[in-house]
Amino acid sequence: MKLRNDAPVEPADEKARWVERETLVEASPEEVWQALTEEDRLKEWLAPEVELDPVEGGEIAVRDGAGERAGTVETIEEQERFAFTWSRPGEGESFVEFTIEALPGGTRVTVIETPIGPTAMAFAGWGARLARLRHISRLTLIA
Repeated sequence: MKLRNDAPVEPADEKARWVERETLVEASPEEVWQALTEEDRLKEWLAPEVELDPVEGGEIAVRDGAGERAGTVETIEEQERFAFTWSRPGEGESFVEFTIEALPGGTRVTVIETPIGPTAMAFAGWGARLARLRHISRLTLIA
């Protein structure tokens, strides 16, 4: 198992930088979905402090050493797609979308973050976060 697309993919429009990362997790889509949408599981790989109301219109708050990002859940499609907007105080908002896809031997997880406003920047730390997701201890390996 390896992390693919380790470098940011640059958009054609340099004014709107976006980040796309992908990894294969040796776990079922159900287990990956839990890791993406349950607060305790998010704390294992995303940030030390996470608050999430996993319903459309619910709130998300993520706190780590770099500060806090807060936003709103936009889309919940059980075991397929989870999307939200978030921003840091004083910065523009960005749209984050996780998609999961069952594959032989695991689940592909793709995250794309797209800035919405002129002062928004895509979060460059997704590669490290997905690597942690790939290794969280409670995911069961698929034979």
